[in-house]
Parts: sequence; structure tokens; C-alpha cells
Amino acid sequence: MSFIRTWVAVATLAVPGVGAANDLLKSSRGGSVQWDFCGVGALFTGTDYTVPAAAFGIATFSTAQYNELWRVWGFPFRPDNFDTLVSQRYGSGLSPKRNPYPLPGQFPNLSNGGSGQLPEMLTQLRNPDGSWSGRIGVTCHACHSGMVGKPSDGPGMGVQVGGGSSLADLDLFLSDLLPLGYPASLATFLNLNRTRGTNNASDINLAFLFPDEKLLRPSEVIGLINSGSTAGMDTPAWWNMGHRPVKFVDGVFPMDAPRVDMVFYTPFIGLFGSAGGPLSEAGQDWMRENGPSLNTWVDALKSPPYPLPINPTLAEQGAVLFHTLDMWAPSRNNTVPRPQGNGSCASCHGAYAPRYVNDPSFLASPTLEGMASYIVPLDIIGTDPVRVNTNNAAVQSAGAKNFFGYPTTAGTDQDCGPQNQPHIRGNRPLGYLAPPLYGVWATAPYFHNGSVPNVWEVLKPSDRKPIWRRVSTPPRWDQPLVVMGFDTDLQRAFDSTKLGWKYDTIACKWRGPLNPAVSPYINCQPGDEFTTPLAQELMNVLFSNLIVSWNILFPPTRTRQQLEDRKIYNTNAFGQDNGGHEFNSVLTDPERLALIEYMKTL
Repeated sequence: MSFIRTWVAVATLAVPGVGAANDLLKSSRGGSVQWDFCGVGALFTGTDYTVPAAAFGIATFSTAQYNELWRVWGFPFRPDNFDTLVSQRYGSGLSPKRNPYPLPGQFPNLSNGGSGQLPEMLTQLRNPDGSWSGRIGVTCHACHSGMVGKPSDGPGMGVQVGGGSSLADLDLFLSDLLPLGYPASLATFLNLNRTRGTNNASDINLAFLFPDEKLLRPSEVIGLINSGSTAGMDTPAWWNMGHRPVKFVDGVFPMDAPRVDMVFYTPFIGLFGSAGGPLSEAGQDWMRENGPSLNTWVDALKSPPYPLPINPTLAEQGAVLFHTLDMWAPSRNNTVPRPQGNGSCASCHGAYAPRYVNDPSFLASPTLEGMASYIVPLDIIGTDPVRVNTNNAAVQSAGAKNFFGYPTTAGTDQDCGPQNQPHIRGNRPLGYLAPPLYGVWATAPYFHNGSVPNVWEVLKPSDRKPIWRRVSTPPRWDQPLVVMGFDTDLQRAFDSTKLGWKYDTIACKWRGPLNPAVSPYINCQPGDEFTTPLAQELMNVLFSNLIVSWNILFPPTRTRQQLEDRKIYNTNAFGQDNGGHEFNSVLTDPERLALIEYMKTL
């Protein structure tokens, strides 16, 4: 298991105290990781925007364009809190560490990059000679790093590097830059997300249209076209990648296949397989050189400790329940098919407490602490099947011919291509990988599509709401009409009892013209929000059978009401169902509270 060895090799390990000093609440996970960076990269650019393989920086934009965003927002002048409003509007945290850009009138190389502060989703690139470029690119943090609290709340608070972002509105960002001449903003017509906090970045069937070796068979082309869309999804935490053997929610790639994780950092022409000729090869060479080290860095990330008080007695009770409570015991009358293992949370999500980790009758080896490798069949997990169904047999076989599917390994005993190909998967049912739960408290909302706002409702399905919206950060008193992001303040917006973010329940009623978030009789039923209307069911058939139809068949959202309503999560929408995990219905409320208290320690 190379991913375990890699994590240990690059991390400095220690044993942190996480509550009472006993064999239930201790964990061997911890320590610190130190890194030296020789350069910065950006999406579709690699580390050098000047080369032909990166299309000479087509995915970057100038600081002059960036400094004009306030005009698109409708301000009469540049606001004094411009950097904060960028962070809020597009959903990316501001780090206390410098991430500079030049303000209007500044020259980047006369001001050490500038005195402005970019959010984590953006970075100013360097020229090949190391000087500041005045060009800005998008980073992986746009999807993969969220925000919880502020640095003064405790260790690890503030920007959550690798925690997955449930804040970003990437389509809003692109549409704002479109009138300022950013070429990549043309992607706004593909609607990278319909709902704030989700994204469509995992739509790998689009990338697999471009083979690197061999041509696609007609059946593969047809299968890709009618594979549909994965729709919007929640970004899983990077800090758990060193504790799972496969990537992505459906286990479509092995963990030691680094190319696909950093696919968007590949210089632009490298995405087009053999069609780009030598320029594609140059872009792919960049990935061959940089992908493994990027993957190693991701494997070494770790979750922050829970910043609020923990009840150690209740957490100890939860630890025992987590590892040993059989939800399929005869007295529980569970109607869901039984999964592998002892029927406990740990049987799917891994073992963590030293009492069980060091017990060979419970876990084969202590090195497997926190490892989660069970892909739970759909008939057991019951969550929205759109992602699994989209990655059909044609997507799997076409992926094996794509650069990111390591075509030279196809058919070998080290096949790094899509793992759900029949010759690799065998008779294992399709489903979703149960994730490791380190830092689970910081990764709300839950399920692969982000449809459940807190852990309590994961454990108690009957409490889930069909349409809901997280609370927003309050605007400054003199800017009441600005679009603010989701509130990440621990005291104001975090629900420590239910373990997740506070939210409001939304009724199915008319919210203005051309408002696609909540459209009565189209994507919700007034008075019966749990019932999906026929119109939505018909659209689901189209979205499931025609590639990019979900992306392009979505009206522009530009009014303030529409932008605010992008924060609404409607579980009737395609790919956003909040069903599943129904086997938790057999738990009692006291058991749920104990399990939640224990999960705060992970």
C-alpha cells in the first residue's frame, strides 16, 4: 500500500491529545508537514503561462482586469473592502499569509508582488525569470480548500487547506470576468455549478473524448455522448486521500495514479490527447514531472483538531458505538441489505480508536488505522446514483485510452486506468466509497453531492429537509445589497450539536422570473416539497442520457435575487437527491448524540 508509506515518509508524526487520555479517544494521526515551493501553478497553465502548451496563458487574466471587478458588481467606485468582497462573492477564504497582487497604480516588481491580498482560489504567477508577472490564475483551492472560523479560533482554523470547499460559486466568478475579456469565462456557458458550494469538475466523460492512444470505438463515442452528466457534487477532503486506496466518490481511479487529481493543472493543450500533437506531449510532460510530487503533498495533508469543547464521557460512549454497534442486529429490524463487516460505522468508514486499531481480532494491522476501502453497493448506501450511472462502461473504457488513465498500463497487473472496468472490478457491485472520517466535523455538508447539511441528519434521515439554504455572512452596514458568501463563523453559523452549518428551510414558492433554483411545478411541488414534479423527472431523463445537456440548459443568473438563490439546495434537482444512509434510521437519538461527540475527536 504505497499511499500509506508515502504519507508516513513525508509527515512528521506526533501523538496529539484529543480529549480524555484513554485508549478510545487517542489517535496516532497528527504532526506537521513542512514544504518548500519552487514556483506556483494555476489551472490549465502549469507553472509557466508563456509556453505554447499553455496556450500562452489563455486561462490566466491580468491584474488590470481583476481590479475592475467592482464595476461588474455595480459599484460606482472601488470599495475599500474590495479584497473581502471578492472572497465573499466567489466563496474563497483569505489567508493571513501573503498572496499578493498589485493594486491600481502599483507595479508588481516594485511592490514585491503588490499590496493587495488574493483569496486562496487565485494566485499571481511568476515569470520564467522569477519576477512577478501581473498575471493571475485559478488554483485548486477554488474547489479543495474551504473556510471554518478564523485563525484566532484555534489551531488550524480559518482556511482549510485540502478540506474541500462548500463555499465557491465558480460560475459566478467566470460570468463576472466575461465582460472584462477573460477568455476562460466562455466556460460559463457550461455552468460549472448550478448551486453555490458544488461543482461539476468531476465530469470526466468530457475529458475522455480525447484519447491519447488508439482511437475510440464507435460504441465508446456513442456511450460517452449518452452518458449524461455527473451534475453538481461536493468536493471531498484531500486530507483523507492517504487513507483510501482509490480516488473519487465511486473509486474510479487508484490512489497512486496522480495525473487525474491534477488534471486541471495540465497546460491547456495537454488535455486534448494525441490531437494536440507535440504541444499535447509537452503539456503531458509537465504532468509526468509534477503530478507525483503534487499527489504526495496531498497525501500528507491532515485535518485540524475540533476547536470547541468536547464531552469526553459522551465521546467515549460514541467510540464504542462507532466500532461495535451492529445496526443489523435482529432487534434493530433494519430493512436495508446488510453490508460487509460487523454492521458498525467502522465496518465501512474505518477504525480509529487505539483499543480497536491495536486489536488484531478487530483490525489486521495497526497500519490500517483510518483506512476506508469499502465501496458500498448502491442498494445498501442508497444515495443519489447519478454519478455512478454517468460513469458508464463507455466512460470506463474510453478513460483507459486517455492520458490521465495511464493507457500504457492497460491490461497489466498494475493497471492504473478506471477501476470500474469489468476486468478490474470483477463481480464487485457499483457504488460509492465510504470515506475516511478524519476532520469530518469540518467538511459539512455531507454525501457526495452535498445534500445533507449536518451529521445529525445523516444519522437521522427523517429530519432531512427537501429545500434548504445555509445562512450567509452578514454584510457591512453600508453595503446591504452586496452578495455575501456562506457564513463560516463558528459562534454565529456552526451547529456544534448537529455538527454542521446552520440553515433555513425554504418553501416551494415563486421567487421571481427565470429563477431556476426554486421553480414551482417544475423542480418542486408547492405544499409537498418531497415530491419531484413530472417536469423535473422528464429533464432528468435528458440530463442522464445526453452529455453536457445539464450544463448548457440552464438560464443565466445575474439579478441579485437569482445570485442569492444560487445558495439554495433543492434536493428535487438532478443529481441532488438527499436520500440514502437509511440504515441509520434504527439508531436512537442518544446513540446519535454519542456518535457525533466521538466524531468530533477524529
